[in-house]
Amino acid sequence: MLEGMRAASLLVSILLAMTSTAHAESEASRILKVAIDHDKDPKVLADSLAKIDAVLASNAKDPEAHYARGWLLSRTGKPEDAVAEYDKALALDPKLADAAYNAGVVLGGIKRDKEALAHFDKALAIDPKHVDAAYNAGQGYYNAKDFRHAKERWMLAAHLAPDDFQIAKKLVQTEHALGNAATAERERVFALWKAGKAGKAKDYVFDQFDVGKHHVLAYETFDPSGDLAYVYRFDVFAEGNGDTKLGSINLETSAVIREQGIPYLLGIDKGGTHGQLGKVFKTLPAYAALKPQVVDAIKAKF
Repeated sequence: MLEGMRAASLLVSILLAMTSTAHAESEASRILKVAIDHDKDPKVLADSLAKIDAVLASNAKDPEAHYARGWLLSRTGKPEDAVAEYDKALALDPKLADAAYNAGVVLGGIKRDKEALAHFDKALAIDPKHVDAAYNAGQGYYNAKDFRHAKERWMLAAHLAPDDFQIAKKLVQTEHALGNAATAERERVFALWKAGKAGKAKDYVFDQFDVGKHHVLAYETFDPSGDLAYVYRFDVFAEGNGDTKLGSINLETSAVIREQGIPYLLGIDKGGTHGQLGKVFKTLPAYAALKPQVVDAIKAKF
């Protein structure tokens, strides 16, 4: 299981992009606005597509109409055709960064990851301030295990949106993937959490890695207090089905074990039961020292 991309551009971004080369709202823009307002209504989407086709019948080189057609096709189960329309829009208006961006989102949805990444980078080249393109390009490089380029894209995204919690945690993940301590990046995540920028999140994914054919998401709890708390939780996902969680290995603390002079231990949740693995720590272990023990536990138990 890998955390996903950001979605296609929203209404405001779409209309700004579509009116970038014209002072007045175009017919294609008006049609698309209605479709977006009724994006769950198949009849409105079908009617809007017919109207856009009529616009293109009178002017096949209208980039806004091709853009709108791409959006409509992406909503009506025709992703490949949607990408083709977005590409036509971009060819006609090379400044239309959202056409490249939205095509990337659609390509990512159909698992054409390399093409998606190329489109995100293209959108970023057109508009270096396109924060969502920077974010998704970072995710694309991360998924491809090109962590150096992932870090570059997410650093740009963080510069553009310094209060974005999701971007901040991605930089923590990337530093761990590069074998770094991620101290400054972690401090930034906690600062954003304390400032209320993390919503209701009680933890965050700070690392991702593979153990054999399993994928692991590593969570750190912001406030591991109370009778029982997981300082770290390592969720293990099944081979071939990234949405199936098999269980977790946990660095735990509790009032009971603290009374016994054991501040931390490794536990396991699997098959609806909770157990201990016999690994105890008198002080909070450094992550670099803990991770190999977690990997060994996953190999043994999953």
